[in-house]
Amino acid sequence: MGKPIYRLFVIHNDIAGNLAMAALPEAERKALFDKEQASREAVGAATVALCSSAWADEEHPYWGVLRFPDLQACIEHTRTLDKIGWFNYVNAFTLLGTSDTEPAPVTLPDPIYHLWIVRNSAATTRNQNQAKGLEVLMWGKHDALYKEHNSYNVLMCNASWSNEAYGAFGVDVYPNIEAHFEIRAGLDAMGWPQFFEAQSYLGIKD
Repeated sequence: MGKPIYRLFVIHNDIAGNLAMAALPEAERKALFDKEQASREAVGAATVALCSSAWADEEHPYWGVLRFPDLQACIEHTRTLDKIGWFNYVNAFTLLGTSDTEPAPVTLPDPIYHLWIVRNSAATTRNQNQAKGLEVLMWGKHDALYKEHNSYNVLMCNASWSNEAYGAFGVDVYPNIEAHFEIRAGLDAMGWPQFFEAQSYLGIKD
């Protein structure tokens, strides 16, 4: 068996897809979702995170991360999605990644989820290279900041092998939105945006 593959997906609020889905009879709509779930189960996929996010970003109402046992399982699931017509109704951005560790269990009650996707950038790479001596210190401050606010990383993936535009993605959890505010302010004060150019999405468990 190959290395586990993580696939993030960010759903776009697509009016045409929404209308097509709404036009399906209830029984057909249920059958479509049942087939999608059955496909995941058949290939051994597990849900790392499945979040609703329209409250924070109406353009992207849902996002999630799936864990596949290997690349072939991911490919087989995608083939099934195509076969059942899933892509006629759902428009999403997806990205594949691998991780050296298994996802951490989420033990916080009603956490805020944070999906982050790091973009490859010549400027940030140059800044990282120039600050090699500070790298350990910066990550130490980063980890201390998260610990101070009872927050932690669930998953961190390397994505550069699957898409040169994006180097990594991951999922963090916070006990509440205030913790996110404090961590974000602390990272900004550290100059974190000079070294990592990223897009991110907030969510709550769907």
